[in-house]
Amino acid sequence: MGSIPFYAKRFVSGSNFEEAFSVVEKLNDKKICVTLDVLGENIKDKPQALKFVEEYDLLLKRIAEKPRDCYVSIKLTMLGLDIDHEFCYENLSRILSIADEKKIRVALDMEGTDYTERTIAMYERAAKEFTSPEIVLQAYLLRTEEDINRIIAANGKIRLCKGAYKEPQEKALQKMPLIVENYKKLIQKLLLNGKRVCIASHDDEIIEFCINFIENNNIPKDRYEFQMLYGMREKTWSRIREKGHNMTIYVPYGEDWQAYYTRRLAERKENVFFVLKNLFRS
Repeated sequence: MGSIPFYAKRFVSGSNFEEAFSVVEKLNDKKICVTLDVLGENIKDKPQALKFVEEYDLLLKRIAEKPRDCYVSIKLTMLGLDIDHEFCYENLSRILSIADEKKIRVALDMEGTDYTERTIAMYERAAKEFTSPEIVLQAYLLRTEEDINRIIAANGKIRLCKGAYKEPQEKALQKMPLIVENYKKLIQKLLLNGKRVCIASHDDEIIEFCINFIENNNIPKDRYEFQMLYGMREKTWSRIREKGHNMTIYVPYGEDWQAYYTRRLAERKENVFFVLKNLFRS
């Protein structure tokens, strides 16, 4: 596919890990952590899945060569979840083995609700064998409060986001004010009981709520971090970091940039509003 077109470069750091590492170093210089995501999902054949396993193998080793404030995020459908459960787990185990050895965190990204239960089950299994895995849950799903109990019982390492996929009303809250209120409810439980909590939000109301809750409850700084997407609200990243809070930026790279870029803009109508609004906010 070649290089990333100019209109996508705001959100995608590059087509290869050399370009991504350039972004990592610039953010690290600002005392900001990075989670790198190799773009790709819904892989249907084993050779292609194994190619992505090799990519993460190389990525983890490169991160460890020159210690960086950086970890990785992975979608399980990239590793073959659509092909075979055990094949996917073998691939995940290979990545987590290297991550444990190198002491690098690995976040299992959450996809649509067709994958929610399978992703959580695989995470629970992996958490019994490895120390590196974390998982992402989505605040708009009706099942998430109960899922949080499962994560806390496993290893308590979790990223909470609002949710980016279009889901039916029997599975997910549809109105943004209700999603925000549910996020606040869930994040309180996580901050008090989770082992490592990633507050993934660009919403000012949520950010301020969390900062106040953290300060009022003396939550230790090594128990949480704020997270935002690459290309969104850079001045806000800096302000949060300057206040003394841990800040991580989700930085995607890879040739399969179109699916990510399209979903950011088109999966839900709320995403279009979200992107347009945040392009003009600092």
